[in-house]
Amino acid sequence: MINRRAFVSGMAVGLLAAPVAVGAQQAGKVWRIGSLYPELPTTPQGQGSFYDRMRELGWVHGQNFIVERRAYGEQVERIPGIVTELLRLGVEVFIVTGAIDARRVQQVTRTVPIIASDAGDLLQVGLAASLARPGGNITGVQTLQPEVTGKHLALLKEAIPGFTRLGVLMGDPEISEAELRSQTFRHSIRAAEVNGKTLGIRLQIVAVHRAEELTGAFSAFGTGRAQAILVLRNNFTFVHRKTITDLGLKHRLPTISDLQLFASAGGLVSYGYDGREVSRLLAESIDQILRGTQASEVPIRQPTTFRLVINLNTAKTLGLTIPPSLLQRADQVIE
Repeated sequence: MINRRAFVSGMAVGLLAAPVAVGAQQAGKVWRIGSLYPELPTTPQGQGSFYDRMRELGWVHGQNFIVERRAYGEQVERIPGIVTELLRLGVEVFIVTGAIDARRVQQVTRTVPIIASDAGDLLQVGLAASLARPGGNITGVQTLQPEVTGKHLALLKEAIPGFTRLGVLMGDPEISEAELRSQTFRHSIRAAEVNGKTLGIRLQIVAVHRAEELTGAFSAFGTGRAQAILVLRNNFTFVHRKTITDLGLKHRLPTISDLQLFASAGGLVSYGYDGREVSRLLAESIDQILRGTQASEVPIRQPTTFRLVINLNTAKTLGLTIPPSLLQRADQVIE
């Protein structure tokens, strides 16, 4: 079995060790990149880890590449129309968030490269043939939730006295509960079940499809006597992170996710891949595409740096005392 993390890390080091000269770029060409988000980033264009890494690789926003940013909110049915619009504008590469959106864009174009950031397992969902050579027009950066699910349960066990019951929240507006369980979150749920059995934690899994169903989901968690909520992150739960964390506080249920923005929004803990590293790896994939490598030959990357964030304000609101040993391991403490 291939060690994915070592394999991809080693490949990335090799790529960086032999950079292509900036002079190899087409003189005077301005590349147009289309970027689809559930909501627009708050960071201005040209700023942040992605653009920093692009500059290091010889690409300056507004000079030799531009990014056309579009957001669709909860209206995922708008994605095909947005993709068509961007193609008319001459977009030559797409950036999307997650494997599901990559599939939605691929339904419109199977020739224009699609780079998926924060994606699940692109191999497991049938969007890539291998890590080294994806084989189609989709590649990207994988941030596999199952790899951190066991850590989430262990952190909750450490933070919450007598912790034995966990609610698991998942959702998507277009996918049935059966599909959510069997496809999108299958490996995360399996990892939670295995680690829950080891740690003596019982699971209660609730799926939602619309924002209006979140209130009922938390009522169900209360009825099931859940002591904390693991939020399986995708574009739906990301967009509604503030509603989810607010409901957690209302029902006195701490929430945990792999995305730092959940902790910033009022969740108790986040533990997952470092978003800055993800952005830099995304830039490296884009760089290869712009220099002429086919998406089918651009390796799928995976970050190796993790961050633990604890929201002490939330802990105080919930009446929890976070053990000093856990606070000492945190990369960031929100007070």
